[in-house]
Amino acid sequence: MFFHIDESGNTGNNLFDSAQPRLSYGVLSSLRNVDALCTNIHKKIQHEIGDDQIHANQLGIGGLVKIAPHLIDIQKKMKFDFDYYFIEKPDYALVLFFDAVFDAGLNEAVKWDIYWTPMRYLIIHKLSALFDEHLLRESWRLCTERKIQRYEGDIVQLLSEVKYRAIASGLDPRSVEVIVDALDYGITKPLELDFGYPDQKMVSPNAVGFQFVVSCIARRVRNKKRKKASSILVDRQHQFNNAQIGTHYNLSKIAEGIKKSPQNEKNYYLKHPLFATFEEAEIVHEGLPDRELTIAKSSDSIGLQIVDVYLWVTNKIISGYDIPDELKYLWSLFARRSSIDGISLDGMGRRFSEFEKLLPKFEDLTEEQMQMAKDMVEQHRAKVQTLNLKETEQ
Repeated sequence: MFFHIDESGNTGNNLFDSAQPRLSYGVLSSLRNVDALCTNIHKKIQHEIGDDQIHANQLGIGGLVKIAPHLIDIQKKMKFDFDYYFIEKPDYALVLFFDAVFDAGLNEAVKWDIYWTPMRYLIIHKLSALFDEHLLRESWRLCTERKIQRYEGDIVQLLSEVKYRAIASGLDPRSVEVIVDALDYGITKPLELDFGYPDQKMVSPNAVGFQFVVSCIARRVRNKKRKKASSILVDRQHQFNNAQIGTHYNLSKIAEGIKKSPQNEKNYYLKHPLFATFEEAEIVHEGLPDRELTIAKSSDSIGLQIVDVYLWVTNKIISGYDIPDELKYLWSLFARRSSIDGISLDGMGRRFSEFEKLLPKFEDLTEEQMQMAKDMVEQHRAKVQTLNLKETEQ
């Protein structure tokens, strides 16, 4: 199989550019090599646009409509699959705040299921009501500071403001309790939380979004049984290519480690509640090739130019733009078997709904189960009391 990968909306670690609120990746895959098989059609396109390569952003609607018949010919010949992954940047900043504060392995006031199950999606939604852009910017700054020890007071100030907003909010009492307990612990012990990161590029949307790309490559390979990745080309952009390579390498090693683990350890990982809505093959990245990524210039690859067009068109459609029929038809050809996923509040809401469907209905719970749930909450409340967070704060 042949893969071509491009991204759009790159603003680096600036998550608050209102003109580009979304980072997106496009993954073009095919059983045949477009760079070898479509040179003649590509030459016709070059002649029509008066350029040696296709730039969707430069051509715009009018230019793409002009070459749409050739693009359609290429799609029909190659039968590309196209997958689309995205990160809503402000939502990602909120997710990092949640991970920094609510990690149950670090924050003793957080009940394990709040962090380690899809319950996390529900709490992130609750937190979204407490944040404006100013607080998100400050949180993102602290999440990505290299030497966080210098900013202990800033962390306390941030958490105190979020706590004030939580208490004054109209959230339900249990949600307020869960959030305030976590914040109180952080206000008391700010440097025990997970603010700060030594390598800012590895926590960038570009690197995190590339995790979806790696999972996509594995899925496409395993769905095409007995096929392998002959080539994985990633469009060259100097700032984050190394982070993308690092993400691919790390996930490859994780997949290899899981595969070699004893069955009891593997089962412990696979049965983790956080993966309740995922298939096993997806969790272990089954099919992920050991082939390394190749960073290439789009001018050297027809496939990289095509994925640039497909990504541009898909972004327009997802953003609600009305595009001409010629481009809608092209989109219909490559989007039929597409996968769309990403990081957004809407997506997390859907994941929680999927998880909720797996749970027994409230009315079907026995009295014993109800009492057990209440006891677990009370046990955690008692634990939080022993931390003396309120007294320390005063």
